[in-house]
Amino acid sequence: MIKIMLVDDYPVFRQGLSILLKNNFNDFEVIGEASGEVETIDKVGRLRPDVVIIDVVMHNGDGIETTRLIHEKFPEVKLLVLSVSDEEEQLFQAIKAGASSYLLKTADLAELAGSIRAAASGQSILSPSLISKLIGEFRNDRSEDKQHLYVLTPREKEVLQLAAIGSSNKEIAGQCYISLTTVKAHFRNILGKLEAKNRTGAVALANAYGLLDKPGKTSAKQIKLAANTAVLAKEQ
Repeated sequence: MIKIMLVDDYPVFRQGLSILLKNNFNDFEVIGEASGEVETIDKVGRLRPDVVIIDVVMHNGDGIETTRLIHEKFPEVKLLVLSVSDEEEQLFQAIKAGASSYLLKTADLAELAGSIRAAASGQSILSPSLISKLIGEFRNDRSEDKQHLYVLTPREKEVLQLAAIGSSNKEIAGQCYISLTTVKAHFRNILGKLEAKNRTGAVALANAYGLLDKPGKTSAKQIKLAANTAVLAKEQ
């Protein structure tokens, strides 16, 4: 059972979403709702949800700051932004604040449910319409004096390519005929070279810098998996 908390300044939206989740999915439990920063932090501390669904654009408070405080005080809690805003600045600020996923409120219920499950399991999801914006930001942020850091070995590229299509460390070890310890060592090297915060951030950067196979070189199944895999979070 995934414990969920809803944070939005519109009570009708919170109540409606709560009813939809309760009535359509037996693996979700909505354990609380909140609207403001103080109330949200208090309830997250008391209820300890697995996933907080939060809108970063709220009239009665700063959703970005609330997101940052939750991530800072309760790092084990996963933050899924569900917002009307598709502005690049809101997206980047939410990611920097600690959000692991960002969906638009135009998403359908099945997409939201999948994103909740992904967030709870440690994965990250980004609305397809926002992926190009994030990739574009990474491209713009690339500096010439750091290009030497982005050289991955063939094995590191292989490991990251498998991670990009959703393979677990165990699956990567099996497919590459290496130990779990070696897989983890490769990821440490990859994160260091790409200056990435986590493996999903590494996938984002590697895609942005053209280090992984382009869509034309991968199977349709791989493309679909990659499209649903997070491309988030670069440490500034």
